[in-house]
Amino acid sequence: MTQVKTKRTWRPGPLERRVREVARRTAEYEAARIPWPRLQGAREKYVEWEAFALWVRAIEETEGNFPQWLAEVVDKRCRGFSKFVSEKKLSQSGESPLLWRHLVRWINEHIFGKIWREEWMNAVGYYAARDLTSLNHHAYWEYCERQWKRSKPAAYPSFRDWLKDTENSSGRAIDECEMPEEKHRLIKLSRRVGARTLRKAAERYVEWEVFAYWARTALEGDSPLPASVEREVNRRCHGFLRADAAARAANPAEEPHCRFNRMTKWIEDHKFTQVKKRGWFDVLLYQARLHPRHARVIDYWHACEVRWTKDPYTGYLSFTQWRRSADRYTFEFTDC
Repeated sequence: MTQVKTKRTWRPGPLERRVREVARRTAEYEAARIPWPRLQGAREKYVEWEAFALWVRAIEETEGNFPQWLAEVVDKRCRGFSKFVSEKKLSQSGESPLLWRHLVRWINEHIFGKIWREEWMNAVGYYAARDLTSLNHHAYWEYCERQWKRSKPAAYPSFRDWLKDTENSSGRAIDECEMPEEKHRLIKLSRRVGARTLRKAAERYVEWEVFAYWARTALEGDSPLPASVEREVNRRCHGFLRADAAARAANPAEEPHCRFNRMTKWIEDHKFTQVKKRGWFDVLLYQARLHPRHARVIDYWHACEVRWTKDPYTGYLSFTQWRRSADRYTFEFTDC
């Protein structure tokens, strides 16, 4: 009887888990002192440049050399790359590395050099590597390398066409890539949604998250809501306070954080109804939690909680003021 070959379940080993934890902490330390819009912009740029390097790598490794037409494409996109490579070859002894490796170095020095010098590139790389678009690029690059080495294409796709192919290719490219099954599922969902739609939805979700954290301190306090908070919550989340009052009456002994959780659930159910109906709320939540603004607003809320606990009579900032301060907030972990 022929046995069916089962797919091996991917699981990280103890060493890999420790390395990932160190990487996470390093990324958090570096990210904390950088305004989140700057971090998000660098992360998106990194994903784009990384995709270009993967496309170049797939072609060079399939060909076994660096075709002239590819060198011209790279030179057009990366001004001074040929001179950069010549200088590197002169300064190195022994066998020169593949040119895609020089390209990665050129990108690090010319595109992200300032970030490296300011010492927050680990944060950029950590969050970019977990972005579903980046994971999809890597899966498709691995697939192309396997397919092209088996049967070299008559003509390679342009970089723009290759990017389109990463979104439109069959699920086989994802299935054959070794990663946790949950990542497989989320990447496939993200491809159904589209990168632009997903990005806008994640930004909208985080914006609502900012509002929920602004209201959280008042919701979890012992006193009635400040008039300004009650008015803003009624305007943005009409019907929530009525539902919240009914839930509190039904369970008067509930913990204070239950009100915040209830507001978050209310926002998800009422503001993201279509996303849930269409079955891609999980992928939205994944991308939103990866957004640097998500972590920053939580950090800022914690800082505000400390100040509020020490002096609750300072007055409650308006949502506009609070959001502006949260978006500017940075800190060093030594301050904590």
